[in-house]
Amino acid sequence: MISVLTTLMPVLLTVLFGMLLRKRRVLSERTVSELKNLLTNNILPVVIFNALATAKLNDRSWIQIGFMMAILFAAFGLGFLARPLVREPYRKYVPFMVTLYEGGMIAYPLYTQLCGSENLYRIAILDIACILFCFGFYMNVLASVESGEKGTLKQGIVKALKTPAFIAALLGVIMDCTGLVDPFVESKVGGIYTAVVRTISAPLTPMILLVVGYSIEADRKMLVPCLQTIGLRVVIQGAMMAVALFAMHRMLGPDPVRDKAILIFMSAPTTYSLQSFIKDRQGANFASTVNALYIFVTIAVFAVATQLN
Repeated sequence: MISVLTTLMPVLLTVLFGMLLRKRRVLSERTVSELKNLLTNNILPVVIFNALATAKLNDRSWIQIGFMMAILFAAFGLGFLARPLVREPYRKYVPFMVTLYEGGMIAYPLYTQLCGSENLYRIAILDIACILFCFGFYMNVLASVESGEKGTLKQGIVKALKTPAFIAALLGVIMDCTGLVDPFVESKVGGIYTAVVRTISAPLTPMILLVVGYSIEADRKMLVPCLQTIGLRVVIQGAMMAVALFAMHRMLGPDPVRDKAILIFMSAPTTYSLQSFIKDRQGANFASTVNALYIFVTIAVFAVATQLN
């Protein structure tokens, strides 16, 4: 019990501290927005690149990427079937709210807290599929649902290539496949590189958790449809998680570190960037409220993951 609390309490208290800072209005919305940009578009890409460039990707890695892509399409389809369970005008957002995962702002720091940055590539591998799905399909369907406009594959690729996290992941995979990184890291100059990456990435976890806590602001007016959507996401993602764990064990064998990556990654809320792509203000507030409340589901699963051996 003590070991669980030792891992869980710093995470929970940091999130709560962020909520306290919001209540006291210590930071402006502009400052928080700039912090998000610093963390997700500058520091996080460094961490992702290093994790994937040194990951030693193999056939098993590509199996996980392909399987995660199948999981995403399945969850998205179930979301469409579940739309009638949530009232208008929110039901059209259900498929988007029950699919995808917030890796950078939630899953990455929690997994690093539990398994260390040396294992971060486990989640980064899964996130490759999510980034491809997000900008190649998900956002295009959202644009169609909101305005009737049909997005194209070309637009999705262009958006992905403008995303620092995706660029870092792509470059990391390329460097890993070339095999050039390991000799460099093991050299004397590589020691400097490793020290620089470690220093840059050190504030990532606590700062992201503070920003997440600061961003939590539930809207009571839409509490019922939000709770309904959260319930649907728990059921759908719970089923997808069970399928993923079972399939990975059958295909690749048992691996507790991989299991923790799947649990934490798939228990994260949907991507936080969703609300910035929703043009309707009421819809954006709905997405923001669902994500704000869902973080407590994530923390509960994180507590379970700390018990796995």
